Amino acid sequence: MRITFMLSGGFAGSIRGCRLDTSTLAAADQDELEQLVEASGLTESFERFAAAGRDRRQYDLAIERAVRLVRVSCDDASLPDPARPLVGFLTKRAVPQPLTFALPEVPAVPAATTDGAWGRFIGDVVAKWGDDGRDMTLVEPFAYVDPQEVRWDASAGAVVNGASIPQAFWSLIGGPFAGRFRNASVVHDVACESRDRPWQDVHRMFFDACRCGGVGPVQANTMYYAVFHFGPRWRVEERKSIVAGRPEVERVVHDETPPPPTAADAAAIDRYFETHAVDATAIPTLTIPLPQAGP
Repeated sequence: MRITFMLSGGFAGSIRGCRLDTSTLAAADQDELEQLVEASGLTESFERFAAAGRDRRQYDLAIERAVRLVRVSCDDASLPDPARPLVGFLTKRAVPQPLTFALPEVPAVPAATTDGAWGRFIGDVVAKWGDDGRDMTLVEPFAYVDPQEVRWDASAGAVVNGASIPQAFWSLIGGPFAGRFRNASVVHDVACESRDRPWQDVHRMFFDACRCGGVGPVQANTMYYAVFHFGPRWRVEERKSIVAGRPEVERVVHDETPPPPTAADAAAIDRYFETHAVDATAIPTLTIPLPQAGP
């Protein structure tokens, strides 16, 4: 892991900074820095500044892992509290830098697509929030056609709430209906509610729909692992009988959803995909070591 840190602003207006590579640090410093990064909650790039206070310090920080780069720019007032110990650690190691000192750029993420290798969406998600602020009712029909040309419908009137995505992972994506995850979350919720298709196919559809919506491979892999290993599961039993002299088949759905993951589980899984390049086809059989529960 490589970290580039830049401190600027304040009354002096000077630039201080440092570049650290954990592979070159002493073992104790390496452990401390990795723990501070994990505890900081800085998993997504953002730029956030307070409306006033031009003399505040500005912090620019880039965290580079093998397959992911997170870049953050903020000031004293908008720095998240969990990240303050990390910034304190880096500030102590910052030294004067030339004006050419800069952070690495975050690679561009492709915009949402409506056609191509990951399928296509039909229509737009138009919905009305319920009074509880959690449920959302679709006002217009919406659909996703996956790469195999299988259509996944979300009809008008369907109620979605993100429950098909384990809640421990919501903080990693900003919520199930945030940004590029919205379209995939809607069709996934509906498919998990109707349970008309095997749960394995439903969760793979979620991955494909995420990629179609412009979600990057690391986050898409993380969320695919989340729903496949912790999301809704079901088994369908067909009970045959004779009613009034005619054969009938009753479809009985048995819920087999596993126990939910913890926040520590979600963090460990996110960290794994940040440091390992994994093909999506391997995720159903992949086992990621998780923290052991306390006594």
